[in-house]
Amino acid sequence: MTFFPDMKTFIAIGGFQITWYAIIILTGAFVAYYLTLRQVRKWGYKEEIFENFFLLMLPIAIVGARLYYVIFEWNNLYAADPISAFYIWEGGLAIHGGVIAGTLFGVWYFHRHQIDGLRIADAIFPNLMLAQAIGRWGNFMNQEAYGQIVSGDFYAHWPSFIKDQMYIDGYYRQPTFLFESVGNIIGFLLITFVYKKYGRRKRGDLAFAYLAWYGMVRFFVEGMRTDSLMLGPLRIAQVVSLLGVVLGVLGILGVFDRLFKNIWPFKRRKPAIIFDLDGTLVDTKALIFASFRHTFKKYLPEHTLTDEELHSFLGPTLKGSFLRYFDAEKVDEIIAYYRAFNHAHHDEYVTEIPHVKETLAYLKEHDYPLAVMSNKLLDIVKMGLAQFDLEAYFEVILGGEEISEPKPSPVGILEACEKLHVPHDDVIYIGDSPTDIQACKKMAAYSVAFVYEEVRAEEMKAEKPCAIIHDMTEIINLVKEDHEWSDVTI
Repeated sequence: MTFFPDMKTFIAIGGFQITWYAIIILTGAFVAYYLTLRQVRKWGYKEEIFENFFLLMLPIAIVGARLYYVIFEWNNLYAADPISAFYIWEGGLAIHGGVIAGTLFGVWYFHRHQIDGLRIADAIFPNLMLAQAIGRWGNFMNQEAYGQIVSGDFYAHWPSFIKDQMYIDGYYRQPTFLFESVGNIIGFLLITFVYKKYGRRKRGDLAFAYLAWYGMVRFFVEGMRTDSLMLGPLRIAQVVSLLGVVLGVLGILGVFDRLFKNIWPFKRRKPAIIFDLDGTLVDTKALIFASFRHTFKKYLPEHTLTDEELHSFLGPTLKGSFLRYFDAEKVDEIIAYYRAFNHAHHDEYVTEIPHVKETLAYLKEHDYPLAVMSNKLLDIVKMGLAQFDLEAYFEVILGGEEISEPKPSPVGILEACEKLHVPHDDVIYIGDSPTDIQACKKMAAYSVAFVYEEVRAEEMKAEKPCAIIHDMTEIINLVKEDHEWSDVTI
């Protein structure tokens, strides 16, 4: 076993070799995979969906990159020795072929899994540019993707390892691999940290920015190379790059959204609209306060609950609230006592929130998927809905015992989407407590803070929801707006 027997080889074990080219290409791919996986986690996707995509896509992209290269170099390199077309370790991958193959597979895969194609493209393509920047150093190790002959003085102030490796066939060559690598790093930084924050207007813009930027960089760098793949008199990479620039600019300008507005992935979905119960659909504040006062009167009679403490109970789970005051071994008993009072006095204290029924009627008439998801037990949720004839408006009603993790976990929202049989790329969650907004933030859902009482306005604003409403009818105008239904800050 020999490490680094030559510049191209990382390790040689007998007749078996692992090349630097393979290591660097795979390193770039896994860096892009890690960064994209971190993003899709924030969006609430199941990890295995993207893991399976990557494991299937990577060999498909490599085959596509190799096939693309072999097609254009067949007469020059492979016609006399066809079996050498399989010697991928010797180099010869065309990134355009890999991107095309990977993209076609991705279109099929994400459409099959009902995931918004433009949204996932925004997560993948900027990171792909970073992978390409890393991958170009594989070309460096293989002494390929180089430019015209230059004098030794060109490298006067360069690191010696670059100068030495760019001495090819008796001449120093321009390091066009490095020009493209640097251009891709700049593009990655601009798209990820500048354009995403200040220029992006809609889904797909980051992917289209990739096409435009990479196409521009590759077009100019390709003109400097001496080993281009040719289609007659044309450098095929320049043709494809120019096409990428055109597609990228048209995409950013919204041309495809207008031309293909009824075709996936440009077709807009109506968002699923999911509601909290307490303080959102029905006013249960008086009941909650009375239930806590009743419970504390028995279990902690010496403590008088303040208004601030009472308001702090709106949103968190009962267990979380009572653990602030009582030992864990007593909490189940206390919760049972609380619930018994709460259930018995429900209709006495619960009141209607204005305009809820009119709003739900409009949403139902216009075919918006509707659900309720609350930390409260299902029978109490249904009791509140039934009291004001609201239950029939909802396709799905979830109570706390049906959800593995309560808010602020996003599990309940994701479960509601599954039961509605809709993807969670376009979902609005409406609630009146900080935990509602926090649950949305953990899956990048479109969060709407319903401020029924101004006393809670500041704490809701502090959570930075996507929208704030003070009357339920504002939802009707909100859903008419033309934008994506997810939190674009995440």
